[in-house]
Amino acid sequence: MDMFEIEPKSLAPPPGGPPRDCAVIGLVEFPQFSQAQAAIAGLSDCCDYDDWLDRREGLQIGLAMTGVNAAIVRVDLASFLEWGSLTGAAFGECSLDAFAALALAVRAGAITRTLATISESDFATYAPALAVVTGKRGYARWLRYRLTRRVKWEALGARIAQLPVRVDAFLAWCACLEQPATEEMLDRYAQLTLEQLAALDSD
Repeated sequence: MDMFEIEPKSLAPPPGGPPRDCAVIGLVEFPQFSQAQAAIAGLSDCCDYDDWLDRREGLQIGLAMTGVNAAIVRVDLASFLEWGSLTGAAFGECSLDAFAALALAVRAGAITRTLATISESDFATYAPALAVVTGKRGYARWLRYRLTRRVKWEALGARIAQLPVRVDAFLAWCACLEQPATEEMLDRYAQLTLEQLAALDSD
C-alpha cells in the first residue's frame, strides 16, 4: 500500500518490503491524548487514555491470534497532524496507523530516498521560482518526469517515500541556506521534513 493511498479500515503494513503478515498500530503518548481526542475521529468515544490503550493493545492481541504480527508504534501527535495536513489524509485511526508505519520505516532506515511532490496550485503560483526545479516543464509533464525517475530508482533497489511539500516553506529554507532552489534541494528538503516528522520528539 502506498503511504498516501490509505484504504479505510485497513491496518498499515510497515513499508520497505516487510512480511505481509505484519502490521503497525499507531499510538500517541498519554499527555497528548486529550488533544488527540479532539483531532482524531473515533477517539472521542474512549473514556480515557487507558481505555484507548486497551483498545489498541486488544487489536494487537486479536491480530496475533489470527497469525498477524502487529507492532505498536508511538508517534508525536503534532507530527501526525502536520503529515495529515500535507498529504490530505483523514484524521482517523487508519491514517494514524499509516503514519506510524511510515515513521517506523524512517526510524529503521528502510526508506532510502524521499521524493517531494508539489500541488498543482503551488506549482502554478511559484512557477518562476521553481524554474530550475521543474526544468520549465508544465505540471503534467513534470509529474511524468518524476514518475520516470521514481521507477528508475526503484528498479535499482531504492525504497522510496513520497512527501508533499509546501513550496513557500521550501523556498524560504533555500533562502536561509543561501542555496538555489533545485530538484536535488527539493528532495533533500522533503527528506529532512520526513525525518523530523518521524521523530518521536518533534521538537
